Amino acid sequence: MKIVRSDQISLSQLTVLNTSMILGLSVLTLPRATSEKIGTPDIWISIIIAGLISILLAVICTKVSQRFPGKTFFEYNKQIVGKAIGIAFSVIFCVYYILMAAFEVRMQAEVIRQFLLDQTPIEMTMITFLFVAGYLLLGQINPIARLMEFLLPITYISILFVMLLSVQDFDVDKLRPVLSEGMRPVLNGLLSTALSYSGFECIMVFSAFVDKPQKMVRSAIIGVALIIVLYTINAVIVIDVLGVSESSTLTWPTLELIKNVEMAGFFLENFEVIFIAVWLVEIFTTYIISHYIASLGISQLFGVNINYVHIGLLIVIYIIGIYPSDLNGSIKLGEIIGNLSLFTAGVMPILLLFLAALRKRGHTP
Repeated sequence: MKIVRSDQISLSQLTVLNTSMILGLSVLTLPRATSEKIGTPDIWISIIIAGLISILLAVICTKVSQRFPGKTFFEYNKQIVGKAIGIAFSVIFCVYYILMAAFEVRMQAEVIRQFLLDQTPIEMTMITFLFVAGYLLLGQINPIARLMEFLLPITYISILFVMLLSVQDFDVDKLRPVLSEGMRPVLNGLLSTALSYSGFECIMVFSAFVDKPQKMVRSAIIGVALIIVLYTINAVIVIDVLGVSESSTLTWPTLELIKNVEMAGFFLENFEVIFIAVWLVEIFTTYIISHYIASLGISQLFGVNINYVHIGLLIVIYIIGIYPSDLNGSIKLGEIIGNLSLFTAGVMPILLLFLAALRKRGHTP
């Protein structure tokens, strides 16, 4: 793919694209998912271990991409594994991001209906969301990257601030003793925790647009490290204040925690509304990135103008997103995406790097 100057992005923009892709729904659901699997207050240990594994995989994604500067995953995988398998890999990658986009747009509608607009049909919320996203997508990668660069610091700090308001009820003794039941519970929850970091494999697509690809490793590490910090703080506060048993039964434990925040003399109330508003911006960025990657993949696979693909996918994503009959069905869709990410973010990058090195494909970074 020929990259013109107007399409190039900086290393800092790659970092925010990476972080924005990972940071989405999991900030609301991670405490529940990990509490169900682990059952002890040692959730934070599992989150850190899973984060370190994700950093390693993100570096692998970076290393394989550095061998093919100026090319996206959809272009260079064929040089490594052959045309037939490469096309199969690309199709799986596109399907994964289409499902991710559909999941994000449906779940934001579910949250809005439950906490903000309980009388508004989710269909209307989803359509509005998709129309706004469609307008931005037509501007291509550079405007998207610049918007993420502006929004991420605001949303990250705001989410962190609202969560930290709950520390007035924090009691460190509730997290003790550490590893009271050993490492087995932590390891049991490692898989479900690791799935919350999925999305960093977007590096294999956006690396083609980076102006200094030889320095991408640091960017990949920082992008995932920012998520580790936020996830760890989130889980520690939620588990400490609500407890493991209660967190495992709540659909949105983080929101339930914030609903109970009371600050005497503070000029703002209903902090969950503030949190949801900021969180929706982050969900929007995750959706945009997912949609763009899927569109780019289809465009490069079939030689179709990417703007036509953007418009067509709006319809496809809406149909997939509206298909689940209820919230439980939507959560099951999320589980499918999580299992698929084991291949797209784990198996695929490792296999590609191994074969590229073995068959001496691309340039050694």
